[in-house]
Amino acid sequence: MKIARTFTIDYSLAVDLQKKPNQSETVSRALRKYLSEDDEYDLRDISIWELIGTLQSRFERDSPQSKLLVALIAMCKQS
Repeated sequence: MKIARTFTIDYSLAVDLQKKPNQSETVSRALRKYLSEDDEYDLRDISIWELIGTLQSRFERDSPQSKLLVALIAMCKQS
């Protein structure tokens, strides 16, 4: 049995979801994975921008690590 629900999501997520051929199935699979019992974390489930942002938050702004991440961001935006 299926049920229709309305939820609020970020605009960029809605745009990405719109590109999927079966949006309902995509959302159902994502929710099943999120609600599953195993709670296994996989880095492949998050975007490169989320990874970089998380790493940036761990370093001081003027640190070599932070400067490296800024350069990585610039390289990713160019490609």
